Amino acid sequence: TVTRRLISTYFDTPHHTLRKSGIALRIRRHPGGFEQTVKAPVQGAAGLQTYQEWNSPVPDNVPLISGIEDREIRSLLTLGNRQKRLRALFVTDVERIALPVKFAGSEIEMALDIGRIKAAGGQSEAVAEIELELLSGNPSAVLELALQLAELQALGLGHLTKSERGYYLARPALRPFCCKADKSGLSSDIMVPPAFISIMNGTLEHLRGNEQPVAEGHPEGVHQARVAIRRLRAALWTFRSILPTEERKAFNQEFRWFQGRLSPPRDWHVFLDETVPAIRSAYPGRRTAAARLGKAAREERRRVTDDVTNLFCDVRYTRLILQFTAWISDQAESLDSSVSDMPVAEFAANILDQSHGRFLADPRPLARMSTKKRHALRKRGKKFRYACEFFAALWPGPRTDAWQNSMKQFQEALGVINDVSVAGQSASLLVATDSAAGNLVQEWSEQRLAECLRETQPKWRKFRRLEPFWRDGSNLAG
Repeated sequence: TVTRRLISTYFDTPHHTLRKSGIALRIRRHPGGFEQTVKAPVQGAAGLQTYQEWNSPVPDNVPLISGIEDREIRSLLTLGNRQKRLRALFVTDVERIALPVKFAGSEIEMALDIGRIKAAGGQSEAVAEIELELLSGNPSAVLELALQLAELQALGLGHLTKSERGYYLARPALRPFCCKADKSGLSSDIMVPPAFISIMNGTLEHLRGNEQPVAEGHPEGVHQARVAIRRLRAALWTFRSILPTEERKAFNQEFRWFQGRLSPPRDWHVFLDETVPAIRSAYPGRRTAAARLGKAAREERRRVTDDVTNLFCDVRYTRLILQFTAWISDQAESLDSSVSDMPVAEFAANILDQSHGRFLADPRPLARMSTKKRHALRKRGKKFRYACEFFAALWPGPRTDAWQNSMKQFQEALGVINDVSVAGQSASLLVATDSAAGNLVQEWSEQRLAECLRETQPKWRKFRRLEPFWRDGSNLAG
């Protein structure tokens, strides 16, 4: 093992020119002097942070832009004379114990970092983490080693680099907040395997980007984490024809468990923020019961939200993410040639045709469907909608936009119907402690459900008449 003290100063412009481009610039002090490092992210293996680095010696703790090899980064820093405006934003001061490890035919450096990140304004945060860096060999070996370490010590996964954490210490507004799914799309000239990797990585990034907001009990973070898992499961379903059935089902079931844990907090957030105000407005003469209803809902929301703040710190989650990211890469590499050489647009059109037929299989008006059947329609619709979103960029144009807009409106209407139904179910829980409040919810739920069904039926008819956007090959993306 090698033990070193590493003191690194990170620089950027006042407007964070580097951060906005995904670049980090640091100067590290060591016994022999100073070393300048520039890092820029590059596409790497699923689940791994991959960077290109440029290292060069510098005389002191002042950035030397002329020493940066990459012309584009150098131009970025000198454009408009920005070089003079670089300033130190934060410092990482850690003791690193580094151990070279040979594992699964690969060479990996395992480093334990203990110390602090200190912002120029005085804010600081402790560091206690293990970094695994692949020196040579197969990237999947890093995931396997991380999995073994997590099982031995019940370790959690870190999603933010020291640089990212330093930035939000320097500017608290940058602290991780709830994030929505990335809307970046596919191009029609790629084959199925890279499309599969891109879509699955996107769903994982969406999920992992909301880990911290969930830990802080943020309602929108809980919602977005739940949406991310639904999208991930929808992606597994979308690619089900090319994935091993038993393994796919096992991962789907495990993600479903985490989604289920997030459901009660989300349901009570909606109940308190939307249902309770609607009930107050609908029954102004029953303020006492409505007030008791709000109090009961706040207590229940607090309880179920507290239950999930540590959800993503559990070793069960760490195990799932590590195993899943390794599995994604393995599947993309082992696909049959009949699929691996298939253009993604051809694959997508077949999948969307199947999903479309499955979604429209029940032609009855919504009011004639049972609650169970409407719920099943909503679940099929979510899978179908996400599949459309995954592949929509392959068929750009107003026709695709109109389709997605109509689908979104219908799904949101079904979501309102579901929220009303959930509110009715919540009433049964409230009746046990406050019958007046529970009966108030039940009365409102039954009346509102009938209204929602009348309002949603025209959207259902409109959507059923739309011509699928993927059946017109003339507007494929180039």
